[in-house]
Amino acid sequence: MTNKKGFDCRFVELDDAFDLMRLYQGSIPRIKSDALFLDLARLRGEIETNGRYWAVALSKGQIVALIALQHDAENRLGRVRRMYAAGPEIERREALSVALSFLMERLVADGATDVVYSTTRTLTLEQQDLALEQGFKVLGVFPNAVHADPRRLNGLSAWYAPEVLSKRRHAEFSLHPVVEPFFEIVRKQCDLPKQGTAKVPAPSADLEPAPALEMVEAPRFVAERYRQVKARKNLSVNFFPFETPNILFTSPDGKVEVFVRLVKQTRFACILGEHITGAVDPVRLYRDVAAALYASRITYIEVINDAADVLSTECILRAGFVPCGYLPCLKPAGEKRRDYVVFARSYEYFTYPRLKVNSLYLDYLREYCKARAAMSTRDA
Repeated sequence: MTNKKGFDCRFVELDDAFDLMRLYQGSIPRIKSDALFLDLARLRGEIETNGRYWAVALSKGQIVALIALQHDAENRLGRVRRMYAAGPEIERREALSVALSFLMERLVADGATDVVYSTTRTLTLEQQDLALEQGFKVLGVFPNAVHADPRRLNGLSAWYAPEVLSKRRHAEFSLHPVVEPFFEIVRKQCDLPKQGTAKVPAPSADLEPAPALEMVEAPRFVAERYRQVKARKNLSVNFFPFETPNILFTSPDGKVEVFVRLVKQTRFACILGEHITGAVDPVRLYRDVAAALYASRITYIEVINDAADVLSTECILRAGFVPCGYLPCLKPAGEKRRDYVVFARSYEYFTYPRLKVNSLYLDYLREYCKARAAMSTRDA
């Protein structure tokens, strides 16, 4: 137990489950329904399995705030998944702030994580402001994504353990010119060296178009198939942290498989990876998958890609996706960590009159809008 600014802070215990359900019921604002906190047995199971880095703040012996972190020990990666607090606004903010401060201090003390990131898929921009106070850096936006923040700007931020950016980052590569403006905003925040500009290769013109694809909606089957392919290291794209596919696009012969996480309630999807036997035009493939998702009423799609992979970046751009964020040191590779670019394809136009948010979010938004306008002149 640690006392910080009048609050007692500690990690969650199994016996806290009922009190956490009560905290959730009294949380303000209630962003969206969270089924986990409506089922005592399921919540206890989650705490037992994945609650190692869930931190709470207590006032007068009562839990008043929760910070829940998803933790990937293998990749030394964390994601702030939930922030709940009850009470008057000033006390809620203070309780969340001290709980997050306690959590980050313990992560450093344990040496358990290199990178922790947060997105407004589950947090509002105001909640992310608390993370910025703890040293998180603003790394991008998700325009038009229907997530936690009602303004539909939505943001990406990340915290780095000491010396990760300075000593662990793989930096021997050049950037695709379209990605450079996003990297520049990140570079100034994170004190990174400049990157060279890559000469962009043209995708092969003699590849076969993707065969007709069928969408398989069988979450357990898709998740198991993804696990099998990933274990064999047969994924063309094989890193999208903390996501499991529930949709599979496949050719009838199974030679083309594209794994997707789809959330119907928010009309969101992310492409997690593909398993392809043979030479298929990746631009046409991604266009076809995006079109099929749009036909299923999905209006916002994300994909991430290694920043050093200039050819794949060019293919993603030609398929109609636009950069919206840049995340240094996301994926471990031996003793180093590799940078990744976040791309989005939105089927809606974004307007942002009088948005009162951190100016860095608007910097990314302006670059996104410029890149999207430039992409409209491409064959996409």
